[in-house]
Amino acid sequence: MRKILAFCITAILFAGCNFKPETPQISANFKADFNSSNINDFWWKNFNDENLNMLIDSALKNNSDLALALNNIEYARVSLGLSKLEFLPNFTLSGSAVRQNNFPQAPDANHANIYQIGAGLNYELDLWGKVRNSVDAADSNFKATVYDYDNARLSIASSVANLYFKFLSLKEQEKILTQTLAAYEQMANFRANQLKAGAINNIVYYQSKAQVQSATASLIATKTQINATNTALSIMTGKNYDEILHNNIKASQTFPTLPEIPAGIPSDLLLHRADVASALERLKATNFLVGAQKANYFPSFSLTGAFGFASTEFDRLFVNNASSWNIGGSLIGPLLDFGRTKKRIDLANLDQNASFINYDKTLKTAFGDVRDALVSVKNSDLRTKTLKDLLATQQQVYNAAKLRYDSGYSDHIELLDSERNLLSAKLNLSMANYERYASEVALYKALGGGFSLKDSKTVNLINTNKTVMPNDSAFPVDKRIF
Repeated sequence: MRKILAFCITAILFAGCNFKPETPQISANFKADFNSSNINDFWWKNFNDENLNMLIDSALKNNSDLALALNNIEYARVSLGLSKLEFLPNFTLSGSAVRQNNFPQAPDANHANIYQIGAGLNYELDLWGKVRNSVDAADSNFKATVYDYDNARLSIASSVANLYFKFLSLKEQEKILTQTLAAYEQMANFRANQLKAGAINNIVYYQSKAQVQSATASLIATKTQINATNTALSIMTGKNYDEILHNNIKASQTFPTLPEIPAGIPSDLLLHRADVASALERLKATNFLVGAQKANYFPSFSLTGAFGFASTEFDRLFVNNASSWNIGGSLIGPLLDFGRTKKRIDLANLDQNASFINYDKTLKTAFGDVRDALVSVKNSDLRTKTLKDLLATQQQVYNAAKLRYDSGYSDHIELLDSERNLLSAKLNLSMANYERYASEVALYKALGGGFSLKDSKTVNLINTNKTVMPNDSAFPVDKRIF
């Protein structure tokens, strides 16, 4: 008994061992000279458009990608719970009833019945941190799936918003192109009459006819885009094609109010990116699994015990003198596995390398997204204002041309030319408006769409000022380059 007690004390002393390497980190502490932005989880409602709200709400309820993300969360949750159970001992219950012959040469004599029932215990001590690291890895994977859901939610909402604004722009373009086609047809008819009168040659007439054909092709292409955009919306939102086209989005509807995102970007940008948090948690998970695999180099210690009853008579199975028990310990260690453990550790290190590279890529992508979104918002805003001024100028030109035509100071051609230029300015402004709204959505997405990281350990890793490379496995190198 004393030996068993000494064994347990020794096991407890070793229980703090952990062969997990230092968690790889990237110096990504980002401090910007900007004001922090406070973006709501339901950022799309800032556009004050009920149709947009309805479509995004429907997408978040019915989208297959989100349903899959939720299933992944539940899978990771169950896996985490299963991993935690490894901290607990295994209890078994067994029972048997056997009739045996103690003298094989006399099969008809000396028969005996043996009845047994008992319970067993087996508990492997987590001396080297294998179970702890496995549980921590499962916990990080679980957190990663939660962040994946947040990122998928943001991606779906921004995609629906982009499709919606594109749809509005295309419907507006369809209307303008229809008017443009009518103007070109008027010009072609006018040229046809001039050709009959001998006032122009064939080249001028065919030029006007080609303009009609070009305008027709543009209108057809726009109608095709409307169909494709509507189909994409119906797939993402789970709504019927006709329901979106005719019931929810009116052809005459204009762009909603453009919200103003708070000036600047948050100094803690990376803490508002769900994709960054997910990538880091997966890096942490692979790091824990390296430690779990290293533990396989060392022997495992188990406590075993059993208690039960045995008797040749069933009715005397539970009497005192029929009981038996035992308690002890066991040690099982690797002797010769021909490098299997080493290969498993190498694979775990390569998984860690891949997670590290992906995390680094995610960080760079996050900064690039914000930089591009800010530039896009600025430039699209300038372009929209310029095209608005151009439209106002073309409107003045058209008004002057119409006044001259109505007064008899100019011919029909001058009026038609000014009308086409006016319609062209309207078309360009419509396209620019879509780009402006798309850039706004992209900025909301780049800033995280309202996500905020709360886990203090992960926050500290993201805000680190040092870089720690994976130290147990070299990154593969292309010898053709280096």
